[in-house]
Amino acid sequence: MSDWKKDNLDVNELYKKIKDGNNAPSTETQVNKFINENLSESQAKAVKELLQDEEKTRAILNSDAAKALFQKFFGGKGNG
Repeated sequence: MSDWKKDNLDVNELYKKIKDGNNAPSTETQVNKFINENLSESQAKAVKELLQDEEKTRAILNSDAAKALFQKFFGGKGNG
């Protein structure tokens, strides 16, 4: 997949890829592989840097937008 295509990949496409393939990444290695294969180099770098900062990650996961994504992806009550 070209970086241009990866730059335009949206959350719905990523969700469909995981759900349809029944292959949600569950280990750090699998997460890194999924990030590298589905995001552009700059997006992958940004996500990895974010995940290394616990305070920023917690702030994002507690946002209303993240809770809405959890609801969409998992049909639950979010991350809380």
